[in-house]
Amino acid sequence: MRIKLVIALGLSVALAAGLAIAKPRNGALGVYLDDSGNVVGTFSVSCDGVFGYSGTRTSHPVTNGQLMCNLP
Repeated sequence: MRIKLVIALGLSVALAAGLAIAKPRNGALGVYLDDSGNVVGTFSVSCDGVFGYSGTRTSHPVTNGQLMCNLP
């Protein structure tokens, strides 16, 4: 029983870390690349966390800039 709890906690931590890495931070600017490495779209996340994009969204986002947000 205890081993299952430890495994479940470990998987939960790994999942939370993966989600935190996958989501762009507030103020992030970036591009979407196709499989050949060509830019096919852009994205931005405002300082308030509002996500916007133009072009084509792919599974290859690359963050390449940061807005200057007021830090608390």
